[in-house]
Amino acid sequence: MASTRCFLVVALASAPLLVGCGAVFPRYTTATRAVPAELVSERSIAPPPDDVRTVTVLSAELPPSRTDGQPWDSDGEPDLYAVILRDGVEVFRTPVVTNSLHPEWTNAEVTLRVRPDSVLRFELWDDDGLSDQPVGAEQVTGVPSSALDGGNWVIRYQRNAFLRLAARPPAPRFGMGVTFEVHEDYLQVLQVEPAGPGAAAGLRAGDRIVAIDNRRVQDLGEVESHQSMDRASLRAVALTLDRGGAPVTLNVSPGAVYSAR
Repeated sequence: MASTRCFLVVALASAPLLVGCGAVFPRYTTATRAVPAELVSERSIAPPPDDVRTVTVLSAELPPSRTDGQPWDSDGEPDLYAVILRDGVEVFRTPVVTNSLHPEWTNAEVTLRVRPDSVLRFELWDDDGLSDQPVGAEQVTGVPSSALDGGNWVIRYQRNAFLRLAARPPAPRFGMGVTFEVHEDYLQVLQVEPAGPGAAAGLRAGDRIVAIDNRRVQDLGEVESHQSMDRASLRAVALTLDRGGAPVTLNVSPGAVYSAR
């Protein structure tokens, strides 16, 4: 296990300089598995949060030339890809579809947390190798109500260019819904999915997990600690926490996880 601090000696003129550098700890997100079919048919699992949707980029349509009348590429039609930004930060980019005015994408989707006031920006780009060329950019606030459950969703650009999308509730997975760092004698919880089993059990970001199923993290080591956390997708797991007082034990049972960016 890496130590928490290291030092480099740098010669600067005649006086040495100590430069500190923080250790990098292994980081994991707990594994998930498909929800058993009988639970899906019985509808006995928790539904996804209202602000989580799987957004799929389906296809685009472009005019035959650029706005200045010039061809898209010297070798033919454009090589198009789409970029989605949320509140100014890129959250998804499709593969490039080459030489097409009517590109279609397969499995180009991302599960996003989109609040009603989230600003989504949809950009189209022509991949030209060293210098990609913008085709169009438009933004909307939130997911349109007509598109929340797979309805029609079209982003329109200048000159009748458009991008066709779909949005739907995400499919559930069984797991814990926790991202953590492995330290020498504890796991540092970094993120807990709001609607996941970890959150339902009371786990929160900042917690220190010192034992899993009554086995100390320092005895388990990195690999076994990771594997023990992953078991929450199969059965209940007991986590012992150090919150600064008496140890706290939480029991995390398998349940629906809707991981979202």
